[in-house]
Amino acid sequence: MSILDWPILDALQTGALVAMFLNIGVEALSRRDRTMGWLALACCLVGLRHAVLALGNLPGMNPDLVNRAQSLLATSGFVALCANLAALFPRYIPRRFPGWMLLGLIPNFIRNLFIAQPGSWDTWMHHAANLAYLLGCAFLLAWTLRAHQHGDRMGKRLFPGLLVVTLPVAAEIAALSLFDLRLRLSGISLMILTMIIGNSWQWLAVNTMESRLRRLENELEVWRSLVPGTTFRTNEPSLEMEGLFGEDWPDRIKARPAATLVGADGSSYRVQSQTLLHHERAGWYERDEVELPGHQGFLAGWTVALGMDDPGQTIRLQALLGSWGANVQLWGTVPPREGPYPSVLIWAREPSILTVWREGDLVRRRSRWIQVGGPITKGPHARLEPGASDLEIQNLLDRLLTRR
Repeated sequence: MSILDWPILDALQTGALVAMFLNIGVEALSRRDRTMGWLALACCLVGLRHAVLALGNLPGMNPDLVNRAQSLLATSGFVALCANLAALFPRYIPRRFPGWMLLGLIPNFIRNLFIAQPGSWDTWMHHAANLAYLLGCAFLLAWTLRAHQHGDRMGKRLFPGLLVVTLPVAAEIAALSLFDLRLRLSGISLMILTMIIGNSWQWLAVNTMESRLRRLENELEVWRSLVPGTTFRTNEPSLEMEGLFGEDWPDRIKARPAATLVGADGSSYRVQSQTLLHHERAGWYERDEVELPGHQGFLAGWTVALGMDDPGQTIRLQALLGSWGANVQLWGTVPPREGPYPSVLIWAREPSILTVWREGDLVRRRSRWIQVGGPITKGPHARLEPGASDLEIQNLLDRLLTRR
């Protein structure tokens, strides 16, 4: 017996299709993926068809029964494949197309279940079923080509492969109808198509998940920047947290998720966190100004930037803010394009100069800023008249920094 005898070829196709059925079926079941479930069913049915053909060569097997069974299994496998492709291209292949194919292949079910073979009725119904196969393949190719032309990602990847694997199926049908020659190549075609569909579907799933992951990471950074205090995650190192609360800061936060902790600077900080990744936590902390005694040093730990026109006012405010414990940064008349970003900005220049910086970072980070003089404008800021007294500045800062 030659290694390429039909029983050996059928057995090889059976083994490969059963392996694909198990692999794709388990994946579809675990993900509840109906699209891949139809593909797994198609592999199972066509695999059974080739198993029947391989077993049909054994002594004592009824050739007529074997032929009817393999034909019914092939028809059912083709309908399952149509359902898979309809699920892959819902915008291009009608949802009822598998049902139409099932109706078109009714002659094949009738000839195999009720009509004696061979015979004139059997022959004509066989030709009708083969015509339905060819029309189904033609429609699938046309719809997939349309998806390919419209830029559909699955259409671009599947159309060349579908075009190639459809040719053996058409050749098998033509050889059987015209020359009564049985070329059992549908299993090989389905194996190739299954590999192409599986690989393309996995690529699409991975590509989609990576895209969603990037969007979620960007959204996460935006939300973290909108939190009123400094954010943290206990599963990520943070030099700021370590310098403020010590090296064991993750354990302290896990032990007391919502508490007031005393920092290395002697100030109290309110910590809020939620569970993240089982035992880890994510949250934010903010200086607790309410517990600071009096106004002496009430700006300790805060960074204040000054942008003033008058050098005398700059010197006065720098000394005043320093006496209250603030870390003062002199910006001059042009704000820096990049950090550091202060906790408070006192700005006496034209407010429009802050437009780019404010839209890019100030509003997004909820930094406080005070406009000294100039036009009255709407925005997330406070306003002082030029030459305001120390008490007015103190009360405004106290009100601005204790705002929740």
